[in-house]
Amino acid sequence: MSDGARPPAPPGLRRRSVLTGAALLAGLAPLQALCAAEPLAPDEEALFMTGTARPTADGRLEVDVHAWIFEREHRWGLNTALARYLGLNLKKLSPAARLRFNQRTALFHAESEEDKRIDIVFDGVPGRTAMPPSGKDGRSNLRMVIDAPPASASQEWQLFHGVTGPGELLHRFRGQALIVPAQGVSIISDIDDTIKHTQVRDRREMLLNTFARRFEATPGMAAYYRALAKTPGTRFHYLSASPIQLYPALSDFIRGADFPAGSMHLRESTTWRTLVPGAEDSRAHKLGVIERLFTEFPQRRFVLVGDSGEADPEIYAQVMRAHPGRIDGIVIRDVTGEDRRSDRYRATFEGIDPALWHVLLPDTTAWPVQASR
Repeated sequence: MSDGARPPAPPGLRRRSVLTGAALLAGLAPLQALCAAEPLAPDEEALFMTGTARPTADGRLEVDVHAWIFEREHRWGLNTALARYLGLNLKKLSPAARLRFNQRTALFHAESEEDKRIDIVFDGVPGRTAMPPSGKDGRSNLRMVIDAPPASASQEWQLFHGVTGPGELLHRFRGQALIVPAQGVSIISDIDDTIKHTQVRDRREMLLNTFARRFEATPGMAAYYRALAKTPGTRFHYLSASPIQLYPALSDFIRGADFPAGSMHLRESTTWRTLVPGAEDSRAHKLGVIERLFTEFPQRRFVLVGDSGEADPEIYAQVMRAHPGRIDGIVIRDVTGEDRRSDRYRATFEGIDPALWHVLLPDTTAWPVQASR
């Protein structure tokens, strides 16, 4: 922010400052909790979600770090049961398909690790900073201000890695945070059936497309996003109710399908029972992330992109009414055979300027909303 003010940290985040390699810590966990925490064992891992970072008025960088600490386990019976539900015979799958299935289900076997500690080292910044001990869900969240080297206007990422043990010999896990300028346009994009063919409305097809088949990009969306990305200051935030266990696979998909890289905001889920969220859980997750991004970046403008398969139109209309003047446009990819004249859209967007919301029909070649501000 230009005035140096910062919005309050989201719940669960602790704010820390790092000055010239020496940590000035605020909001530390009690000393007893820090002492009780243990470093990661050789068979434990840390997965860093792609978060965001904000330049501060005094030339530093405020970074959010989100880690999941876990131990992999192999429960082949669970894979067999899921495959049977999907109508798959694992023995009859090709080696490539069986490997894909095993890779995408692997983190659902993982056991979250509590009271584990890991240090963070930022590229270009001397010293290391301890993250809070992990909770029962294996999660550790931290917000810190670092004296990063001066970033160019085009720099998009602050890289870091997590280490535990002396000499960084035991563990080294890499992460990155998207640097979001105070001003510009942020594209908040749904994933399933918006940029990736999933068929969420058909439960069995959704699970097959999620675990057993190659991920397929929806036609034209990658090119559309790359066109939006050409405007300086544009950033992408991928928002999905998919569980965090799918983070590696979805990250690989976004990169491999040539979508612009961005922060990723998935749903907190650590059990099979919450693999497929209820409608209210999905809605609450998406609204929570959107509100946080609006709060974190009060001078930025937004474009909201989703699909008609679930409640994206209704969620985005609610956000637009709550934040008039902050949204350059809403784009909905049609997967339900409804055009903008349908009763659903007329009711959902009643009172909203028709020029601000758009429905993408199948095989469209006319793309609305350009990130021109």
